[in-house]
Amino acid sequence: MEKKENTDGMFVQLLRRSEKFFKTDMVYVFKQGLWLSVGQAFALVSGLALSIIFAGVLPKEVYGNYKFVLTIGGLLSGLSLTGLGTVIVQAVARGAEGTLGEGVRTHLFWGGIVTSAGIVTALYYYTQGNLQLALGIATAGLSLPIIGAYSLYGSFLSGRHNFKANTLYWSMGQAINVLVMIVVTLLTHNVFLLVLAYYLSQALGALALYFMATKRYKPNNVRDESIIHYAKHISVMNLFGTLANQLDKILVFHYLGAVELAVYTFAFALPEQLKGSFKNLFQIGLPKFAALSPLQLRKSILEKILRLTSYTVILVALYIFFSPFIFKMLFPRYLDSVFYSQIYSLGLLAIPGISLFSTYFQLRQQTRTLYKLNVIGNVATIILTFLLIKNFGLLGAVIENGLSWLILFTINAYYFATDKI
Repeated sequence: MEKKENTDGMFVQLLRRSEKFFKTDMVYVFKQGLWLSVGQAFALVSGLALSIIFAGVLPKEVYGNYKFVLTIGGLLSGLSLTGLGTVIVQAVARGAEGTLGEGVRTHLFWGGIVTSAGIVTALYYYTQGNLQLALGIATAGLSLPIIGAYSLYGSFLSGRHNFKANTLYWSMGQAINVLVMIVVTLLTHNVFLLVLAYYLSQALGALALYFMATKRYKPNNVRDESIIHYAKHISVMNLFGTLANQLDKILVFHYLGAVELAVYTFAFALPEQLKGSFKNLFQIGLPKFAALSPLQLRKSILEKILRLTSYTVILVALYIFFSPFIFKMLFPRYLDSVFYSQIYSLGLLAIPGISLFSTYFQLRQQTRTLYKLNVIGNVATIILTFLLIKNFGLLGAVIENGLSWLILFTINAYYFATDKI
């Protein structure tokens, strides 16, 4: 027992010494990041397993149509209060845990817009003679308000710094969703049934996990209703970004077809998993950032951008070298995605800066600056998307992502540099 305590003490000392290099509370990062890393590893493995099944079993056209419906679903979700998650983390971190319930009710009320838009879009595809797409989109519109509202339990747990519980609950939901999708994929190639399985398992899982989390970790009754109002501002800004982010896949589908969308989807599948690993760091840091003074926050953000970007350079270089071998082993039917995937991965270099600059402006509640960043960045993205995909096809799509992220990084850096405290 004493030996274990000595070993633990030495490990803590080692982490403390490393803080001079990382400029971060490494004990906190290790304790909280350990569980988020477990969650990220689980997401990577489960997502990879599902991708392998999709790649090996589904015809490219079926998979392309399935991904198109999920893309429309992603676009519809942008009409909801997507900013609630961030502000609930902030509110809970400050003790206003009752904001969670208010956030759920507000999200469900706002979700009527999502459902209405989904039904209208479904009717359009029905009139075009595509019943499966119509039914799939209608399912998305009905399910998304429930998924979005009750998934806010994760923001509540993050605000409490309880990343262990958040990871365990999320992993349970992910496991159920992946298992359902694997079974349904092996049984049918029907696009609507695939979409139904995806959204139904997500909605039921979110409901169950929300009630489990709130029953065990009872939130107090303290509410910060002003922060809900701020969430609406963030959500309006996110809407424009959602359109810009989903537009490439919509245009690939309409200009090039379902098969090309399948190829494009596998091109960014692995880089997006790498991108997702950054979310862990930002999720860990958000409650800590929220407690800093403006000057401390500014210094910490800048230091972390410089360090994370340098690590990303190494990560991207390794991915570019190994990606041909990875695709041959896991996705042999999608070897035509390799080159596009390598180009796409270069855009990851801008992600640490974009994410941390955005966190800075959100915590400072600089609504005007956030609006400017969203308008400039997303207008540039939309213009580039139309021009490059129409003229250069899939190559244009992957180049557009990198250029868009570079532009967004540049304007974020400009406003950060000119911000006066």
